[in-house]
Amino acid sequence: MENTDDTLRAVDLHLKANPDDAAAWNAKGVIHAQKHEWGEALRSLDQALRLDPNLARAHSNRGRVLLSIGPDKASEALKSFNKALPLLPDALESLRDKAVSLRVLGHAEEELDCYKKISEVSRNEWEVWLRMGDLQLELGDFKDADSSYKVALALKEDLVPAFIRRAIALAMMESYTDALKSAETATKLAPENAEAWLIQGDVNLRAGKHKSALKSLKKASELDPTNASVENTMGMVAYKDGKLDEAVTHLRRALVRQRRYPSAMRNLAFILMEQEEWSEASRVFEDLTALVKDDPDLFDAKATALARLDDFCNAEEAWEKARKLYKAKGDEREAERVTVLGRAARINCGKLKKAARAQREDEKLTRRLSDRHEFKRKAS
Repeated sequence: MENTDDTLRAVDLHLKANPDDAAAWNAKGVIHAQKHEWGEALRSLDQALRLDPNLARAHSNRGRVLLSIGPDKASEALKSFNKALPLLPDALESLRDKAVSLRVLGHAEEELDCYKKISEVSRNEWEVWLRMGDLQLELGDFKDADSSYKVALALKEDLVPAFIRRAIALAMMESYTDALKSAETATKLAPENAEAWLIQGDVNLRAGKHKSALKSLKKASELDPTNASVENTMGMVAYKDGKLDEAVTHLRRALVRQRRYPSAMRNLAFILMEQEEWSEASRVFEDLTALVKDDPDLFDAKATALARLDDFCNAEEAWEKARKLYKAKGDEREAERVTVLGRAARINCGKLKKAARAQREDEKLTRRLSDRHEFKRKAS
């Protein structure tokens, strides 16, 4: 820290004599950043850019400082990196920094484009290929993800995350034999890795090997008893075996471990419907649709459960939401189907409201007659 302070004093002395030296202001910003003095760092870098708007290093350093402040500054940081890159189109570090800001913002496609450019220049970095594979997997480009993971493994043959995620990509392409080989390699390389056993269990489930799936999942649960995904997958193994009560038990355990877990909530709600546990199913769907608001199937199922409980007014509302979402997806057939159901629910809702009004009127009349009789009894 003393050396940093000495350097800062030297830069300040230089700036007193040379206040228009943009490079010196940039250096001062870097020093303040090293001391985690973010405000002073930004002020120095902004001054450097006022003096020289084309100082690429100052744009990059400003972006790094903004990322260091916090994720809420990622959008502003991205703007700085975008200004730096045209000035230094071959600057890998700025491209990496841009990728980081895009990751924070959740812009997977743009982040993937950055890593593709990086890989063209730096082909021997397994970290780049691993991240490319992860992004391709996230975007559903399973074939490209498999290719990226293979390159990463060629560069680092004991890369457990690549084996795990390659197993996922292969399973999604229904290449179960290769997927199992990849997952099994991961568990051999890292026998204490709970995720590896979980993915091996999931691949076995998808391949229809339920006993093997359960064996792998039990191992994952031993290694990580708090993992909600393990219980969720065990629930689906039980469901595939026709053991609905056991499936419900596992799914409820998953939700104890992770209360807001859409996959487990969805699985639980639909199994409860199969068991005709309409009241509990409707409660789960209520919580689920508060989290997942763009899935028409969930609102359709929620409406069905409500209708089974004769709650036609809320069922009508849920089917109307499903209709709008199906329309937005261009699924006219499903939109028409739930329109008919919603119309029927509206009619029944009207009948219930009418019956409720009639009941209230009867209750009022009964009370009036009772009050009148009581008054006469007292008067006599």
